[in-house]
Amino acid sequence: MRRYRFQAQIMLDLAAHEGLARGFPSPTRLSATHSCYLVEPSYHQYFPAVISREEGMPLRPWVRAIMTVVLTDGEAEAFFAPGQRFTIWSDAVVGHTICADGPAGYGIISRPSARAA
Repeated sequence: MRRYRFQAQIMLDLAAHEGLARGFPSPTRLSATHSCYLVEPSYHQYFPAVISREEGMPLRPWVRAIMTVVLTDGEAEAFFAPGQRFTIWSDAVVGHTICADGPAGYGIISRPSARAA
């Protein structure tokens, strides 16, 4: 297992109630803070991820971000190829089932950024 970083375009679900997306900075106070989420690049495939906005990015509906995920080599190519869309879940509990109130946002992988050991 290795940490992979991907550049992605992220769109927050602004209709989500406050509790759902409370860890993701709101568009009015978007900063370079890091937030932990569960990302779903494929139906019923979930990965914990840290998402952070790139420094100096203007506030727009779509924001460029860096996503860091721990993956095996095969998972990186299979689930996080450029153009891959994913759903961002917050306040999700993973056990025998995935429990979440709804998505916190959406994203599209732009390109792999770096692989850290």
